[in-house]
Formats: sequence, C-alpha cells, structure tokens
Amino acid sequence: MKFIQKLYFAGNTLHAIEKYKEAFGCTEKSVILYEDAVKNGWTELDPQREGTVYHSEIMFGDQEVRMTDTMDVPRLQLIRELDYAVGFRTAEEVKKAFDVLSRDGEIIHPLEYPPYMVIIGSVRDCFGIQWTLMCDFNY
Repeated sequence: MKFIQKLYFAGNTLHAIEKYKEAFGCTEKSVILYEDAVKNGWTELDPQREGTVYHSEIMFGDQEVRMTDTMDVPRLQLIRELDYAVGFRTAEEVKKAFDVLSRDGEIIHPLEYPPYMVIIGSVRDCFGIQWTLMCDFNY
C-alpha cells in the first residue's frame, strides 16, 4: 500500500511542477494535459482547459504526489487551508527549499533553530500552498 497526496491548481500545475523541481528536487513520472486526455478517450476539450494538466505523477523523493488543474473552487480553497510538512536530511536543503518557495510567496514563520530540531520554517508559495520545512535531529 502507498499513501498518495493530491495537490490541485488553477491552471498553473506546469509552473508548480517546475517550481517544486527546483525547491525539492522532484522528478516527473508522468504529465498528461487535457488535450492529450481527449485524444485518449474524452469526448471533447473544454477550451478553458487547453494547456492545463489533467493528471500528473511527481516524485518528492520516494513519495508520489499527483498534481492537477481544476476549476473546482471549493477543492482549491481546501488545499490552500492545509499545511504540508516536508522533512529534509540537512539544514542546507531546508534553506534552499525555503528560499525557492518564498520567492513570490509569503514567509509565515522565518527559519529558526529551536531546541527540538535542527531547523524549521513555514512559507506560503506563489500558488497559495503552505509548506512547513524542517530537519529533525533524528532524520
């Protein structure tokens, strides 16, 4: 069994994939655009969805995350209310991801070095997704 997280975007999944490759070192397993889905069985393409992602499988290390574009506003709002925690092996990895995600984003909690872990900080990226980035002593 594996636990698969899904992230939803409002037409900018391709941009998010590139940002997360830079921040987290993600890799793409697959990316299917809506127009490709039409070729493989959908009846017709909604012109508003052209160039947007129907389905993707992105690897955050060993963790698979599926990212897609949606026009479902309540789903988009729900994703923006969650906080995604990511644990790194080193403080340098945390600092790099924090720097990339805070670019055009918002710092929620600056990076700090509390007594219970190596480093931790929170940022809301340019897509509105909140990330808590950390490195535990016992990673």
